[in-house]
Formats: sequence, structure tokens, C-alpha cells
Amino acid sequence: MARLVYLGLALLVALQSACASKSVLVLLQNANEASKYSQFIDGIAAAEFVVDVRGYKDSSIKLREYGTWHYDDLVLLAPKAEGFGGGIDQQTILDFVDSGHNVLMAVSSDVSEAMRSLASEFGVDLDDKGTKVYDHFNYATTADGKSDHTLVAAKDLVKIPVMVGGPYKEPVLFRGLAATISASSELATVVLSAPASAYSHDPRKPLLEPPSLLVGGGASLITAVQARNNARMVVAGGVEMFSNDFFDAQVTVGRTKTSTANRAVCLSLARWAFQESGVLVASGLRHHLLGQAEQPWGYRVNDEVEFLVDVVEREGNSTRPYKSDDIQLEFTMLSPYIRLPLQHDNQGTFSLRFKVPDVYGVFKYDIDYSRRGYSYIKLTHQVPVRPFKHNEYERFLTCAYPYYASALSMMAGFFGLGFFYLYHK
Repeated sequence: MARLVYLGLALLVALQSACASKSVLVLLQNANEASKYSQFIDGIAAAEFVVDVRGYKDSSIKLREYGTWHYDDLVLLAPKAEGFGGGIDQQTILDFVDSGHNVLMAVSSDVSEAMRSLASEFGVDLDDKGTKVYDHFNYATTADGKSDHTLVAAKDLVKIPVMVGGPYKEPVLFRGLAATISASSELATVVLSAPASAYSHDPRKPLLEPPSLLVGGGASLITAVQARNNARMVVAGGVEMFSNDFFDAQVTVGRTKTSTANRAVCLSLARWAFQESGVLVASGLRHHLLGQAEQPWGYRVNDEVEFLVDVVEREGNSTRPYKSDDIQLEFTMLSPYIRLPLQHDNQGTFSLRFKVPDVYGVFKYDIDYSRRGYSYIKLTHQVPVRPFKHNEYERFLTCAYPYYASALSMMAGFFGLGFFYLYHK
């Protein structure tokens, strides 16, 4: 009997773990190419994801059915795909993102218009079809001695460890298409840019003048986008950088023989894209008068109050206290009356003590925190502020003592003069 109970508990735990695992749909140019990206796919699976690998034309794919999404994340390694099987189209993928899910896509110089349009919807403008990134100074020579100036050894990774890990001494091998993002974009981050000596060019056309798109000057090789609903998208200009060949490559850059950082960078970026790193969770918003523990319905002008909130950083299935000095609190009524940084105790609790302004009305606590690589925090909480009641004012004000003295002196003088004229001839 006890053995059956233990078996039932084990089965229940297994079912709960299976339900808790995130599912990832990987669409390849051809289902037979799975072995080409096996290390990348296995790396995702090792992070406790349930991975489903399909060809992009597979008619049995069901991303959504009866209003329910079958997958949590989507990987598109099919740069030439003009359409998808199973009723998946661009609008379905955009709805997938709008519902809070994540997309990682990689293209190549032969990118299709469908993939270009999808990247554009994410705020990433890919260069013209057929163009490639060239670099005549920072190119890699493969182990068989072949030099390829389109095989760029890039080292300009964004310095955000939650996105790409690092730092790395090895370069990231890249071969593919460049992209640009708007300078005013608040949601996109250039994850990998090429050296300043790199440029983009279509080899089928003569290079009669300097290229108009200098990759090192303002384009992106890998772009990460985090939507306002915290959904994440990654657009890589080179699908080969996720392949086994680039993961295991031994190349020579200049006179230095080195391995590549592709494996670590791509897997770290995938974990970030699937919200396994860089996720902030805020909870336990509370406020009270100084010296009291109970949260009141409202405050009186000039009250001394304390505001607290707990913020943790989630890394996979574990959490740790978030430590930062740049989270600000605003006490707002139409416009902020107070804007001050929150202080943290290294245990994940952020707090601030302040005096309520001498203005009554409906105020709100407002935290709007955004930091590159981390999910956004948006918290609001309304609280009314009232004026003094008629019986709460001080009866005697220190600053009014001169006026009290003048009134008393006038009364004393009046009675003195009256007494003098009434009782003296």
C-alpha cells in the first residue's frame, strides 16, 4: 500500500513538472536540418524546455487552437520561408507576441519577403536581399586554410550579462545580413554589432562608390526587442551562427587561432528571449505611517509615510533579491510632486520615507522601471490625501506670538485708559 502511495506521489510530481515545463516550437527550413542545429536545440532542451522541431511547411503544426496557444515560445530558423503550414501566418505570429509569448528568428542573405516583413513588424529593418556583411580586416580563416571576408569575427557584444552572458575573449562568428533600427526606438537593443571596418554589399552588383550602409557605424547583426507587454523578440541576421559548424569552429583571426563564443552567446540569448533570465517580479506593495504597521485608507497633508515593495530577479526556476539603485518612486497627482530613488536592503525590499505634500487630492504611487535586458516594472496604487480637520489645527502657533502680544497689549491699553477717564477727574 505504501509503495502505491509513493508511486502515486511520484507520478503527480512528474505530471506537475511536465505541466510546468515550457514548450518551444522550432521551425526549420527543412525538418532534415535538425542535425545541423542539434547542439542549439539540445541546449534549449537542457534548460528544461519541451522542444518540438518541425519543417516550416508541416501542415500539422497548430500554434493556436480554439483560442489556446499550444507553445510558449517560437524559434524560426527558416530564412527563405514565404509562408508556414498549419494555418500559421504573420498575423498569427503577431497575435502570439501580443499575448505575451516570445519569438527568436534568424535570417540570411536569401531572406524571403515574409520574414523581412515579420522582422519589420518587430521594428528591425533588414538590408536588401542578396547583401552580405564584409570585413577585410576582422575576417576569420577556417581550419582548412580558407579565408572568407564574409565570415566576420565580431566582438562588439552588448555588455548586459543577463542577455548574452560573458564577458568573452573569443569572437562571435557571423555570416549574413545586416539590419538597422530606429535611433528613437526605446524597445530595441543592438546585441551584436560588427567592427567599424565592416560594410554591407551585394556581391552581384559592382561597388562603384563607398557602401551606404556601414555596419560598424549604425547597423545591427543581432537585435533584441522587448515589447511593452514584456514579450521578447530576437532577430539575428545570420542563421549559420546557430549551427554546429559555428559552435565547434576553430578559426584564425589575424594571427590568433581561437575558438568561438557562438554556443554560449546563442544559448544565453535564447534563455533571455524565452524569459528564463532578466525577469523582474515586483510584489508586496505596501505603505503606512511612520511608527505604524497598518496600511491606512488615506493620508493627511504633511504626514510622514513609508513606502515598500519587494523586487526579485527570476533566473530559471530560482529567484534572488534584485539589487539596484535606479528604481524611482513618484507620488503623483496629474504631475509628480515627489520623485525619489528607492533604497534597497540587499534582501529584495525597496523602501522610501517621505513627507506627504501640503496639497490634498487623489494621489497615486507610481513605479515605471525599465532597464536594458530586464523586464519592465509598472506599478500604480491610488491613495487619497485630505486636509486638516477643524479640530486638528494647533490652537496656538509659535509664529503668531507677536500677534497675540499685540492684541493683548491693545486690550490692556483700552482698559487702562477707560479706567483712568472714568475714575479720575
